[in-house]
Amino acid sequence: MARIDYYSCDPFRAWNRLEGRPRKAEFEDVLAATVHDPLWFLTRQWQFGELQGEDTGSAIFSKVLMSVSQITRMKNAGGAVREFSNEVPLEIQVESIPREMSAGDRADAAFMLAKSLDNKAAELGVAGYNSKVMKARLKDLYPFDAPEVVVKEDSHEEILAGTHEMANETGTRFKKSMHDRYFDGQKAYQKISTQKALAIHDITGGNPAYSTFVTKAVDDFKEWYEKTYHLEAAYPDNAWVPEQLEYAFDLAFPGNGTNREVLSAEEYAGGHLDWYSFDVNKKLVKPIPGKVTPEEALQRSPALVSVIPVEATFAGAPNSRFWQFEDGRIDLGNIHAGTTDIAKLIFSEYALLYSNDWQLIPISVPVGSVTEIKGIIVTDVFGEQSLVESANQGLNDTWSGWGMFNLSTLKDQPDKSIPIDTRMFLAPALPKSMESDPVEEVRMVRDEMTNMVWAVEVTLPDGAGGTMDASRVARRYTELLADLESVEKPMEIPDESAMFRYVLGNTVPENWIPFVPVHQPGGNRSIRLQRASMPRLFNNEFSKVRPRSGILRVGLQGNDQQLNPYFVNEEEVPRAGIHLKGTHQRGRWMNGTILGWYGYKKQTGRGEGSSGLCYDRLEHIKKKS
Repeated sequence: MARIDYYSCDPFRAWNRLEGRPRKAEFEDVLAATVHDPLWFLTRQWQFGELQGEDTGSAIFSKVLMSVSQITRMKNAGGAVREFSNEVPLEIQVESIPREMSAGDRADAAFMLAKSLDNKAAELGVAGYNSKVMKARLKDLYPFDAPEVVVKEDSHEEILAGTHEMANETGTRFKKSMHDRYFDGQKAYQKISTQKALAIHDITGGNPAYSTFVTKAVDDFKEWYEKTYHLEAAYPDNAWVPEQLEYAFDLAFPGNGTNREVLSAEEYAGGHLDWYSFDVNKKLVKPIPGKVTPEEALQRSPALVSVIPVEATFAGAPNSRFWQFEDGRIDLGNIHAGTTDIAKLIFSEYALLYSNDWQLIPISVPVGSVTEIKGIIVTDVFGEQSLVESANQGLNDTWSGWGMFNLSTLKDQPDKSIPIDTRMFLAPALPKSMESDPVEEVRMVRDEMTNMVWAVEVTLPDGAGGTMDASRVARRYTELLADLESVEKPMEIPDESAMFRYVLGNTVPENWIPFVPVHQPGGNRSIRLQRASMPRLFNNEFSKVRPRSGILRVGLQGNDQQLNPYFVNEEEVPRAGIHLKGTHQRGRWMNGTILGWYGYKKQTGRGEGSSGLCYDRLEHIKKKS
């Protein structure tokens, strides 16, 4: 529509756009996403390569021929061969290390025994029962050990041992408080376990009316104690190898022949245990030798399974069909990968290019078994059948061969005649476990200036259920010894004209334990690391500084006397160092049982370190202005 401007005589035009109404009361047509342009469909098919014909069909049916062998034998490093059981996770059978009960644990056990007695007495309505009298009797029967107290008049050994305990201030205060008011639950358990009838007689005080409820309370306490502190999980022949600072163990199963086959985990550092921790042992001398027994042969069974293949997918994967809605939170096009992000590049390539080409054939295998897939016959929608074999075919494999979940082989020497092992091992391990903060923590660092390795104690148990700083304990111990020093040190005579001071040698904190290089037996080139000790001078007598952490106290008695030297393989401590820690772990097994254990873990360190130890040094004397 136009009109004439009277002043300029120019036409003034105003336009109105005609447009459809996009909103309706119903949304059926919108949700249908109809397309009225057939050519658009053809171009989209051409864009996605659907116009390129392929003489193939989709898999619709499959048959799997496999052989399943159950694990039958187990042997930890330095232990004896024993029958394997799936009743307990493999981590507990390997990692579980017996530990000493702390004062806090003994107090908790005492509380539970007293509580069990009170509850049973109330439940059975025992007349004349007095809780305070019972606790006083238990305190007399199982007294809590008093903390050490030393004076200058004590012997040299008594002072060193006493101050060693007194340096743990938290543990000393806790033991003193428990000694004054409570009893030792561990002593009660040991008495109940070894002499139950006598323990019940002592607790009842000879009163026959108390015998019934005390017996029931003692049984409940014993069951709680063993379940709480997992005594059944503390295997005496754990797989920890002090020389390697790792776990080592072997599993045996009936193979295809008459001999046992062995899976070896020679360098398990702790943490999560899975199939990649194992190698098939092909050495001539196997750690678990012998023929397959008739009982073991029953644990080997062939199976033919018929299943329907399904598409292999993962959470957030692109949908195989174009007209399916995908999760809007996933943007695979926004992946930023560098040249070294191999895993990210492989993942994105599989997701965007090859994910539609993979099929998943689900089969069920028992936990703790070795499965060999002998072949898969796949039937497609046209009725054609194809035999699918393992991608790795033994002697023809090259370094660029493709494989997944394959077990490596251990050999005495390189032997190309031994083919790769294509079997799959489903380890009887926990999928996930809970882990506490470190109870013990040691860092082993290389010191190039002193040409040795230092094991630095970082965290130690305080005996009251917590932890303490090892460096603080070392300083406190040094201060206590200085206060108890009875020999006066010579006074330093100042010389105003002197510019330098000669120092014969300095010291390092007592939580720094040296490991010195020594020759391997029978060789003059290979070396290993031997635990040494720094000298401690007290009252003009020398003594050896010993570690407090259980990780480093291999071959040491409780009085710090060394029974056997402790060696560590030199290659176990790289230039970056290592980080050792002991933690409590907890998990739930297949039958719902909650289990816990205490074990070690080794991780890579943070680099080299320096203790500052030096001898024959001249120090510049700073003049006072």
